[in-house]
Amino acid sequence: MLMVLLIGERSRRKLHVAYPPFTYPQNLPKDLSDVVAQGWVLFDMISVYLTLSIYPKCTSYFVNLSKITWLRKPINLRNFYKSADTNGRVCYQDCVSLLQHFGDTRQLRAMDSLYAFLLKYGFHQYVFLQNNMIKGYATGGDLLKARLLFDEMRERNMISWTSMLTYYVNDGQNQMSLWMFYLMCRSGFRPNEFGFAMVLKACKSTNNFIMGQLLHGQVLKSGFIYYSFCNSSILGMYVVSGDANDAHKFFHGIPPGGRSEALWNTLLESYVRTSEAEVAIDSFNQMTQSNISPNSFTYTNLIKLCANMSSFSFGRSIHGQIIKVGLENHGIVGGALVDAYVKFEFLNDAYEVFLCLEEKDNVVWCTLISGFHRIGDAKQGLKCYVEFLKEENKPDPFIFSSAISLCSDLENAFVGTQLHCSFIKYGFLLDSILGTSLINMYSGDGMLYDACRCFNEVRNKNEICFSSIISNLVSHGSDEKAIELFNQMRDSNLTPSSLTLSYIIRACANLYNIKEGKSAHSQFLKTFLGDCASNICIENALIEMYVKCGAVDTANMVLKQMKMKSEFSWTTIISGYSIFGPCEKALEVFNDMCLLSTESVKLSEFTIIAVLQACTKVKSLYKGQQVHGYVIKIGFGSHPFIGSALINIYAATSPDSQNAHLVFSRLKVRDLVSYSSMITVFAQKGESKEALRLFIEFQTEPFFSIDETLLSSCLSACADSEALENGKSVHAIINKFGFEFHIHIVSSMIAMYSKCGGIKDARKLFGEARDHNIVSWTAMISGYAHHGFANEAIKLFDEMKEGGLEPDSVTFIGVLTACSHAGLVNEGWKYFELLRAKHEIEVTISHFACMVDILGRAEQVEQAEALIKKAPFESKVPLWKTLLGACNKHGNVEVGNRVANILVELEPNEPSTYVSMSNIYASASMWENSCNVRIKMKTGNVVKNHGYSWIQVTS
Repeated sequence: MLMVLLIGERSRRKLHVAYPPFTYPQNLPKDLSDVVAQGWVLFDMISVYLTLSIYPKCTSYFVNLSKITWLRKPINLRNFYKSADTNGRVCYQDCVSLLQHFGDTRQLRAMDSLYAFLLKYGFHQYVFLQNNMIKGYATGGDLLKARLLFDEMRERNMISWTSMLTYYVNDGQNQMSLWMFYLMCRSGFRPNEFGFAMVLKACKSTNNFIMGQLLHGQVLKSGFIYYSFCNSSILGMYVVSGDANDAHKFFHGIPPGGRSEALWNTLLESYVRTSEAEVAIDSFNQMTQSNISPNSFTYTNLIKLCANMSSFSFGRSIHGQIIKVGLENHGIVGGALVDAYVKFEFLNDAYEVFLCLEEKDNVVWCTLISGFHRIGDAKQGLKCYVEFLKEENKPDPFIFSSAISLCSDLENAFVGTQLHCSFIKYGFLLDSILGTSLINMYSGDGMLYDACRCFNEVRNKNEICFSSIISNLVSHGSDEKAIELFNQMRDSNLTPSSLTLSYIIRACANLYNIKEGKSAHSQFLKTFLGDCASNICIENALIEMYVKCGAVDTANMVLKQMKMKSEFSWTTIISGYSIFGPCEKALEVFNDMCLLSTESVKLSEFTIIAVLQACTKVKSLYKGQQVHGYVIKIGFGSHPFIGSALINIYAATSPDSQNAHLVFSRLKVRDLVSYSSMITVFAQKGESKEALRLFIEFQTEPFFSIDETLLSSCLSACADSEALENGKSVHAIINKFGFEFHIHIVSSMIAMYSKCGGIKDARKLFGEARDHNIVSWTAMISGYAHHGFANEAIKLFDEMKEGGLEPDSVTFIGVLTACSHAGLVNEGWKYFELLRAKHEIEVTISHFACMVDILGRAEQVEQAEALIKKAPFESKVPLWKTLLGACNKHGNVEVGNRVANILVELEPNEPSTYVSMSNIYASASMWENSCNVRIKMKTGNVVKNHGYSWIQVTS
């Protein structure tokens, strides 16, 4: 009999781990005392036979236990009141049953009514009823009223204090629980093992580990250290604190016979937190050898360890052992298996385990649906959600969030909108989790307005919700709105994540808003300065922002302060200096990159292209060749993009196209960019024939395609060589590929037809164009001017101004040329003065040359000479040559002689000066002077260039 009682006591202590503590009440009326005692004895006997695995006896005693009145379902409240009024006494069993029922069903009004009834008859003073009343209010969710009842108690026992501790901890009010523990100790009560366990749990939840260590000492002093409820709580506190040494030391200080399942499971949890697989397996083996049978929590911890370590084989072996012990259908263990297989992305295995579960709660459904979202199988995920609804389950916000994420994968706003409506129908309010999913779904379908509406409806917005809407706004170009919400986020005392901050910096870069960018920079220094993982993402965004805003030196300062520099960091700085200058600085940064970079930072084609662009702008052939040699060394010599950049370098730094063509010919892979670059070089170097030949060769390639740059270069080559037929062929290709209405192409075609003599075709193209810009207007005006249609050119110029377009420098050259060819001196002076009055347009030597030509053609050579003397240029050779040509035309020997002497001093070896002067003398019949000029040319070895002309013939 003594053995049975000891086993019963041990079993009851085990069951206390899972159920709230119950202490046999003292000083009860006899009717209640007998009933409670009877129920407690039956409870003990069930525990004993469960321990001994004598299940038939358990069933027999459970049937007897169910016959006890106060353990049945609660009676009707009205009958209870009627019975009390009739007999003048209260049945305590019914009263306790009612209190439990009202608490479980959260019927707080009925609880208030019952409490008032007990006050009326004076039964509220019994401590047993008061404790149950407190329990009813706490279980019903009104912890404040439970505390008020507790404070009104005249006499409190251990159950009263321990219950309040438990209720506060379960409600998450851990600080209040610690305060209650302090009051309990001050009141003279010594906590039992359950009280210590609860307050240790509160210390663990609040990370108050110093208090936890003090309580550990009190537990030792009180002699509860070997109680499983206490020692598992102490071990759990050390595990959460991250102090693995103290946790393991405490565990091994417990005698092997006193180590419960809870203690072993808590130890395994510590290994799961630190991902120590080998030690966890060793502890698991020790646990089984200690005759402690692993339970569902043990296997759940092992499965979590497999998932954290991404060890699929280990997970398979644990799964096999779970099947062996018959826990594969267990809800918690099966749910952990589903979660592990989802993390391994083996959704078929996860689904098979899911189907075998006896009970499927919302958590495991949500895990499976999230798994399909994880692998991108949205259709199967939505099918799973439909099955969830068919089984008459009620969705929660997490289920909705996972289902809406599937709609984002499908990019199907219609299904997502239906889910949104269903969510509203169920009566849920938008929280941050679901709001974030809806924002991502609507934004993914381009419905940014609906995404913003969802954001505005979210209650208690958190950092993730703000981050979602800000990132989507920036991705869709609503940068100003994103910055506004970012400021609102900071006003709400929410700390932005590194991702949010990088998107805001990107928005500032897009808006060229360096002020807000600097504000974000200061936020970064305040929040993430020591976080290397977050730093590189934000620092790269800062570099890009400063470069876009033109503050390249500031961006370079950020680069120098970076602990980890990436290829993007270096390349952005080099590109910044290449664009904004000085370009020499770009080459210095590139040199630093090659010297200081680690092996993890490798040069890419983008870095090389940025450096080559800097060399192109510096126009240093030597530096370009150095970089070219380095490019060949690192294996990028035949890369098509880099090859195109090298072609541009040699085009800018070499007098001819030979080096550029050599690079082009060595390219193993050629594309549109490389062909376009080479054709452009030929056109710019005056090798029009080679440009057109290469264009014809390009048309035979299987990857032949065209763009605006290529077509413009081909048209320029046709115009320079006056190859009208070739120009028409290019025009046909333009029509074939649909470029005929591109404004830049239209401008190039107008210029080509004008230069090739097809002024009517040029005018037709100009009239048919859908849009015009300053380039197309200028091309047409210049075409009219060169063909002598001065009035038409001036008319177009006035039309352009009336249309709201302001002429540029080239437009003025065209209209001045028209005035020159038509001899319109007054109009020429008018436009020249208009040009000089426009301070935003720089007056060039070409404008002065046009005005000198106008005056010279009108025989106003003295005025032309006076204008040249006033011209603000250091070298005026083109102007003097223009005036000399006018003197030659009109036979003005005096001015011509004066101008020729000036030109001879400036360019003693220029043959055109001597030839013009000789012709002037010959026109004036000054043959001796003309012969002297010819003799001077021979003695000075000045040779006249041979003239040439060519025509295009058809085959």
